[in-house]
Amino acid sequence: MSRSRFPILFVTSSRIGDAVLTSGLIQRLVEEIPDASFTVVAGPLATPLFRDTPGLERLIPLEKEKRGMHWFKLWRQLRGRRWGLVVDFRGPLLGRLLSTKRRAIRKPNEVGAPPVHKVIEAARLG
Repeated sequence: MSRSRFPILFVTSSRIGDAVLTSGLIQRLVEEIPDASFTVVAGPLATPLFRDTPGLERLIPLEKEKRGMHWFKLWRQLRGRRWGLVVDFRGPLLGRLLSTKRRAIRKPNEVGAPPVHKVIEAARLG
C-alpha cells in the first residue's frame, strides 16, 4: 500500500534574491515532511530556483496582471484541493481563501517597527 502525499503550497517572491532567501524553509519542509508534495508559486524569473525541489508536483510562474487579476486566476487553479499546509510569503489573502489544515502566512511588518530580514521572516513561518 502506498502512502498518501502531504500537499504543500509554497508561495514565494517574484524577486530572485527574496526567493533564494525563502528556499531554506522549503528545504526544511523537505527534510521534516518526507511524504510532502510541493506546488511552488513564484515569479517567472524565480521559478527555475525550485525546479529540483524534492517532491515537486507543480511549479507555477506567477505573471502579474492589472488590478491583481493574477491572484484571482491563481486562486482558481488552486481552490479545488485540500492542502496540508499553505506557506505564503506574499500576503494573507490567498492563504486564507484556500482549504488547508495549516497556514504559515507572512504578516506585514508593523508601522514603525524595525525592518526584519527575509531570512528571519522565513524562519518565523516555519
